[in-house]
Amino acid sequence: MLTINNGCRICKGTNLIKVVDLGLQPLANAFLRQEDLAHHEEKFPLEVYFCQDCNLAQLIHVVDKEQLFRDYIYFSSGMPRLSDHFRTYAEDVIDRFLKPQDLAVEIGSNDGILLAHFREKGFRVLGVDPAENIAPVAEKNGVHTITDFWSEVVAKNIRKDVGEAKAILGNNVVAHINDYDGLCRGVKALLHKDGVFVFEAPYLVDMFQNLTFDTIYHEHLSFLAVRPLQKLFARFNLEIFEVKIVPAQGQSIRVFVGHKGAHAIHESVEACVRQELEFGLDKVDSYLVLAKKIADSRDAVRKTVYGLKSQGKKVAAYGAPAKGNTLLNYFEVGGDVLEFALDELPSKQGLYTPGQHVLVVNKVYANSHQPDYYLLLAWNYLKVILEKEKEFLKNGGMFILPTGKIIGEKDVIALQNLI
Repeated sequence: MLTINNGCRICKGTNLIKVVDLGLQPLANAFLRQEDLAHHEEKFPLEVYFCQDCNLAQLIHVVDKEQLFRDYIYFSSGMPRLSDHFRTYAEDVIDRFLKPQDLAVEIGSNDGILLAHFREKGFRVLGVDPAENIAPVAEKNGVHTITDFWSEVVAKNIRKDVGEAKAILGNNVVAHINDYDGLCRGVKALLHKDGVFVFEAPYLVDMFQNLTFDTIYHEHLSFLAVRPLQKLFARFNLEIFEVKIVPAQGQSIRVFVGHKGAHAIHESVEACVRQELEFGLDKVDSYLVLAKKIADSRDAVRKTVYGLKSQGKKVAAYGAPAKGNTLLNYFEVGGDVLEFALDELPSKQGLYTPGQHVLVVNKVYANSHQPDYYLLLAWNYLKVILEKEKEFLKNGGMFILPTGKIIGEKDVIALQNLI
């Protein structure tokens, strides 16, 4: 089911203008079994709109959250080195904001990978996640999980049952939420007066700086920057008091929010605001320039991939992340030119990518069907992948970046110095 927002999800204004159009696309995580390939595949508009009042970049075509999240294919624990990231993250929050036996609640807690670090340190933890297939995995990992979508009602019930939360966490989930009023009311209801709401999300600046437009897919309803978020939280007497730029999923922001006046405002907040204005995130024209660069990248990748295919070269995809499916469907590069997609997440192996129908395989299969080139869809793990694929590179294998640029063994040292 699809609904269309008539107003901005932050300021409710109707002064919206379409700035990026990636066409009709299937849901990025709607992988297919072989028997599904002959059936009709649902597709929805994938278009970014810019609010000229509060400057939020957003999708207005909203796919039913039940369809998106009740049976979810993404398991956080399967992602390379994500546990290390979350361990450092947890230690930062614990050291700065928590005391023994404080409660930490996570919105969109997935399989409990982050909360497990809090539990190991002796803190009370509680997850909230709607995925009925993932919550039992979290429970097995010792993280009690409420299988539901976050709401003010859920928050009030938690407060009634186990008390206020000193920390509320949300990682790669805030961008997924359509009802921002409900998000904030829930945080307001559950958060201790000195508590902190911390969340991570892809940073919109990264899209302008590094062309990471593959973060645009139907699960990501908003493309977040500090300035619009300040306006959102101010409506609920909450405020952003610190922002960190973190190298997760590309370039993400870790945003610290508290009750108004509860925490000193760090200079990082104003630094982000200045950076956003320098990139022109308050101007429609900046987004139109971005849209032209996105179209140019599509032309470059198609030229590269189909050119190699015409020379008899074997090309496969490296990774089958949701963001990669945005790329494949926008580029219109699929099973006719790609041999397979290598992905180490077992829940995706043996399935086909949505829209372009590329078979997802494991490492054993990929090694025995070695391509000449990999189209790097999991670019956010570039450093890990280059280290892992030293032998592939040594033997002459090469990677195609989502910009169309080709890199081989001789380029690795230079690249690793940049990432």
